[in-house]
Amino acid sequence: MSAISAYRIGDLLGRDVVTVGGRRLGVVKDVRLAPTAAIAGLRAELIVAGLVVGNRYTGAMLGYDRQPGQGPWLVRKTVRWLHRDSGYLPWSAVREIDWANGVVHVSTDQLERLSHVRDLR
Repeated sequence: MSAISAYRIGDLLGRDVVTVGGRRLGVVKDVRLAPTAAIAGLRAELIVAGLVVGNRYTGAMLGYDRQPGQGPWLVRKTVRWLHRDSGYLPWSAVREIDWANGVVHVSTDQLERLSHVRDLR
């Protein structure tokens, strides 16, 4: 039996995301979590649901990609502009993480749309 390695979410941020065919989709900008039915203490345990991927790692999205009216107008527009190229990658599309080389290998060529990030109206 091989040893299980543990990594932090921060270990994924900024890693290259590459398709099976070798095409670079971008870098990991954020990690999305989802609750499970399992309870740990008073809260549900969380699993990784997916990754937010974009052309450059420009820092936290601060929730501006999830809610259309989040925060002051100028900050909202600036954060959305910085992340306009971002898309969502479901965790099921991750095939392998090469921790030594900092590469996330995925089985898809397409990212799902982050509607609020790309809505620059």
